[in-house]
Amino acid sequence: MIPTAKEFLESKHIEGSEPRCKAMIEFARLHVTETLKQAFLNSEMMISENDISKTRSFTDIYDDGCVTITVSKDSILNSYSLDLIK
Repeated sequence: MIPTAKEFLESKHIEGSEPRCKAMIEFARLHVTETLKQAFLNSEMMISENDISKTRSFTDIYDDGCVTITVSKDSILNSYSLDLIK
């Protein structure tokens, strides 16, 4: 389990942790948001026309046998809740 900012600072015996906690939380949220954004912008989806079993939620199959791949931006950007950063 990842410690909260407060738990992390207390484990390092750092005094006056409240202002530092707030700064650490803000810093972490900025980095998580940017990381998820970059993951989306740099994502690639590869699939075989005959094997959709592993990516069914991202795939639509048409009657002519063509496969259309879509990646949900929200599914990536919301994959780690910023509320978990405490």
